[in-house]
Amino acid sequence: MEIEPKLEKIGLSKTEAKTYLSALKLGLAKVSEIGQKAGVKREAAYYILKGLQEKGFIGEMIKSGVKYYSASSPKRILEILEEEKEQKAITIREILPELDSLQKIAITKPKIEFYEGEEGLKTAASIMTQKENQVIYAYVTEKILKFIPYFHPLFRMRRKERKIKLKVITEKTRFTVEEIKKKDKKELRETRFNNEIINSIDSCYYILPEGIIILKANEKEQLGIYIQEPSTAKLQKNIFEQIWNKSKP
Repeated sequence: MEIEPKLEKIGLSKTEAKTYLSALKLGLAKVSEIGQKAGVKREAAYYILKGLQEKGFIGEMIKSGVKYYSASSPKRILEILEEEKEQKAITIREILPELDSLQKIAITKPKIEFYEGEEGLKTAASIMTQKENQVIYAYVTEKILKFIPYFHPLFRMRRKERKIKLKVITEKTRFTVEEIKKKDKKELRETRFNNEIINSIDSCYYILPEGIIILKANEKEQLGIYIQEPSTAKLQKNIFEQIWNKSKP
């Protein structure tokens, strides 16, 4: 397993990751020894170690008048990350009422947000589970469900936890019958089929009370679009209901 890229994902730079791993392998070592093993100059290694020390990844001690460095335990790193995450959550919870107040006094106007890549799709999907006890109307295709299976089970779980019902129009295939329709009752969903409307497209449309979310996914692009405009959502809901009545259970 490539360790350095994983460390970069939690916030370390490439040289910080190399330096931390070098210190971890050496145990207690001088800055010159760590720098040599990491492939960085002594002066640069000193500043990198200082930065890692501030993040809690490195400790230091003086032995016979010489400063030595040692890597923090990997388990301690996990604790540090969890503490940082919790502290950020506490801070946001403290200022959330003020943030909500600022948003409410803003001029109401249509809003369009774009989210790109796999993480963008997850963010767009998370908007649908923010409010409890609502009904979402959706046009969903087999193609996109198979292309993005990584977040769909999580979306289902959060939707059930928040008692969000889903009315889905999809194409009738073996997959949608056995993997979707069959689990409707368990997953707070009602599915109907309409092959004339849903025909191998690579987008899903979700109609919420206050807006519409479009998820598009294929080998070349992953895109989430959120159009927040209640009157447009109401119109699309009315159209959905007309199609729903003509679709097969």
